[in-house]
Amino acid sequence: MKLELELPDTMPLTADDFERLPHVEGFRLELWEGNLIVAAAAQRAWHSEMAFRLSTLFRRQGLRTAMEVGVVVGRRGVPAPDVTVFRDGVEVDLDRSQFPAEDVFRVVEIVSPDSRDRDRVDKPVTYARAGIPEYWIVEQASDSFEAVVHEYRLTPTADGDVYTLVRTVNLSALEDGTS
Repeated sequence: MKLELELPDTMPLTADDFERLPHVEGFRLELWEGNLIVAAAAQRAWHSEMAFRLSTLFRRQGLRTAMEVGVVVGRRGVPAPDVTVFRDGVEVDLDRSQFPAEDVFRVVEIVSPDSRDRDRVDKPVTYARAGIPEYWIVEQASDSFEAVVHEYRLTPTADGDVYTLVRTVNLSALEDGTS
């Protein structure tokens, strides 16, 4: 697989520069502190299946969602959560590739072997600073293909907003309405 991408002349990139980059099939692009992060798109079927199931669950609840779109968390920051849930009343322009953090209610990251530290350490801090009310981390159960969902809510502290674990539940229980 070959990545060909023409970058702007000035670095580091801004969110506006990043939005003008073309979509590159087979790769996931994110902007962290103005630096372009290039990763392989999710390779495992489990990962894409969980994103689909979560998006379907949220849509059944009447929520607007998008998968792998950018969330502008700052002038030089545009991570791309696996699933984004928008706040009530936000008109989602389907022609856009990124949305401001104030439009977002919940972000979901599905942990892959290559994203463990970013999903567990870096992204929660970044999303909390951007004021996104909920952050969900989804991991594969150790003994099956079940998805374990860790739900976090933004909590104000003296040192700034942080995410606090609200509950841990299996995705199938959320889908069945048994939790």
